[in-house]
Amino acid sequence: MEKDKINLALFWPQYRNKITSLNDLVLGLDPERYKVIFVYLSGYGVKKNLIEEAGYEVFYLSNIKLINAFRFSILFRLIKILKENHIDILHCHHHKPSFYGALAGIFAKTPVVLSHVHGLGRTRNIGRRMLNFLLFRRFNRIIGCASGVRDNVLKNNPSVHPEKVAVLENSVDFDRFNNVSITKVDVKQMLGLPPDTFIFGTIGRLAPTKGQSYLIEAFEEAKKRKSSAHLILVGDGRCRTELEEQASKTPCSDAIHFLGYRNDIEQLLKGMDVFVLSSIAEGMPLVILEAMAVGIPCISTRVGGIAEVISSDEVGILVPSKDSRALANAMIELGGASREQLEKYAEKARYRIQQFYSHDVIRKKLENTYEIEMNHYFKNDRFQKSNQQV
Repeated sequence: MEKDKINLALFWPQYRNKITSLNDLVLGLDPERYKVIFVYLSGYGVKKNLIEEAGYEVFYLSNIKLINAFRFSILFRLIKILKENHIDILHCHHHKPSFYGALAGIFAKTPVVLSHVHGLGRTRNIGRRMLNFLLFRRFNRIIGCASGVRDNVLKNNPSVHPEKVAVLENSVDFDRFNNVSITKVDVKQMLGLPPDTFIFGTIGRLAPTKGQSYLIEAFEEAKKRKSSAHLILVGDGRCRTELEEQASKTPCSDAIHFLGYRNDIEQLLKGMDVFVLSSIAEGMPLVILEAMAVGIPCISTRVGGIAEVISSDEVGILVPSKDSRALANAMIELGGASREQLEKYAEKARYRIQQFYSHDVIRKKLENTYEIEMNHYFKNDRFQKSNQQV
């Protein structure tokens, strides 16, 4: 390690054609204190990496689309990268990078290896539980993206000591989302909707765990009470055809819009009157943080770490998952609220994100985690050397 500088490697399954929120958080670390590289299991399909264009070193361990079977070539490549770059901290995200990272860290003698868990139910079966039993002892620290995720890790992995699992909440660039200049009327015009349209919106993969079928059912009821209401679904996925078919069978099909994948998320959020998340399972979804930072009243199912963010009725409304009636009632409530009432929700939401979930706040927690783990390593290293001399 260079004097007073920590060599840090972020290890992800693959690059997703954008700078993720957590990578964005890391890019803001003090360059005088941290030298950061990025490692990906696969570089399949990557044409341009924005992180690389920003001047950071990027490594791909393979060009394979899906890496299910264990590959020694990946392990050896990772070990080589860790050694040649004198990595002090290897920060692994998700299961496969954590698996390879735990093994590579042993052979490369990497001082600190962290495993970051981003969702619930990552211990899916007895096989994964047995593998975790072996892997988790190799990590200096396991990090959950919410207290609910931390609790889930401990519940499903009883051999893990509670003190070994920390919480680092997801975060957003508050200024980026709070300072969107476009107006609601402009967004509605862009979408071809009348200026008096009341937009319920959601953003996310069209997948079973996101529960959009319940949202469509709920919107059908809410539309009966709010004739100007429209529903926009931003995102794509394997359930799109099924959901479009469901929507087409409702009497309000002309008010349900599937926008597909979009790059203008901030602008679309700004155009929504109420954001709705109908997920069945979540860790701590970034889209809730983004919607609240923009200043959109939120309705969400009470799953994962969402209740940590929407912590009171003044911030938003929580409903049980898989309950379209409860979801509809919440949509009807906010659909009938005055602009003043909606703005109160928005103000409370913005304040909560700025105070607890902004990059500036969470980056300090991340830096503190790194510093503590490095101090533990050097303290233990000196202790071991002292014992050897005795």
